[in-house]
Amino acid sequence: MLGTRAAGRFGAALLGVGLLIASGRAAAEVTVCVNVTTKTWSKDQGAAAPAKPAETKPPPVEQKPPPGAAPKKAVLPAREGIAWNVGEDEAAPSPAQPAAPPAAVEPRVVWQAGAEARREAHDEFDAAAFLERMIEYEVTHEVGFAAVEKGCLERITVELYPLEDGWTVFARYSGNQREEKVDSVSVGELTVLAQRMTRALLRDVPVTETITRRSVLAADTEHRLRTIGVKGHVLFALGTALRYGTLPSANDDPAAPWRDERRFFTPASILLGYRGKFAEWGIDAYARGNLGITERTPNANESGGHVDYAGASSVGLHFLHYFDPDGITSLYAGGGASFELTFLTMIRPADRRQDGDRDLLVTGGLNVDLLLGYEFMRASAIHFFCQLELNVPTYGIHNERTWGVVQTYLPGAVAQIGIVF
Repeated sequence: MLGTRAAGRFGAALLGVGLLIASGRAAAEVTVCVNVTTKTWSKDQGAAAPAKPAETKPPPVEQKPPPGAAPKKAVLPAREGIAWNVGEDEAAPSPAQPAAPPAAVEPRVVWQAGAEARREAHDEFDAAAFLERMIEYEVTHEVGFAAVEKGCLERITVELYPLEDGWTVFARYSGNQREEKVDSVSVGELTVLAQRMTRALLRDVPVTETITRRSVLAADTEHRLRTIGVKGHVLFALGTALRYGTLPSANDDPAAPWRDERRFFTPASILLGYRGKFAEWGIDAYARGNLGITERTPNANESGGHVDYAGASSVGLHFLHYFDPDGITSLYAGGGASFELTFLTMIRPADRRQDGDRDLLVTGGLNVDLLLGYEFMRASAIHFFCQLELNVPTYGIHNERTWGVVQTYLPGAVAQIGIVF
């Protein structure tokens, strides 16, 4: 008997604890009302004003002929819109009432067969009611939320604007004032839309972050992007380059061995490329060639080993920023990179010149470029520019022969003037 009472009290205690936990959870849930409505993109047009009836005059007074006189043909005044049909032996009938003005003809919209079928399907299917129920389902299954009909703390308001084949959807949650939009949703995507829109609103994240591999909407992939137009120009420039490095150099005595010296080279430079401009930005894609214009004669270096700069070729890509995009003239600055092949020549010793006086040394790598320029006469189709450019190699040069060794770093610069057309 005592055990039965203890078991009953224990069960009642467990039931009370369960009710308290359940009530606590229910109290912690946020109640949400869901309201989905269908809107329209067009405005109601006012009914056409009724046509003003034509002005009427009172009919003439009929005069009776004297007794025994022959009946005369009735002469009635002509009236617009009234047809009289009176014979000589017939009495004139009373004039007919004026014709009523024609009713305003409402415009008719002719839809294609496929669009008409879809429109009828939309009319039969209550998308707002379906989506509202689906959102209520998703809200109820979110932890900490419950969908209710009345007495809610927060609201989710959804507006459907019909398209030819689907809807544009706007949704707002009062709890965090987040509003989300989906440009186009079809009938078959309403279930997925309810799931993603509910999560986005309640979790306060963009709807684009709620995508899973099973919840992709057509609007996620079908984007029509507008792009800024680019004005393309041909670029041609001439100038001079500057290269500086430590290279093997001949002594004043032709028979003396070479020694390392710091030297400057000023090759001629020619550039051909493309310059695209959009707003305040520009881009250059180009090819450049440098041609060495000085070299030592082999007779002044009988022992060999003297090195000269023969030239270089490069292709590069530069990005520009104009300080006055709409001006007749404008400064610009930018940077980029170029890949350059450098050509050096080394004089052979006098006893090794059977096949030629020099050996060609080829090296190359990536340069980091910084530039500053000035464009002028920009209002004409053909305009001009001058530009200074700094070339910083990311590599060192190492090459050797039996009669000489090249171990150097060869940075440089370019000054040029050119035409843009």
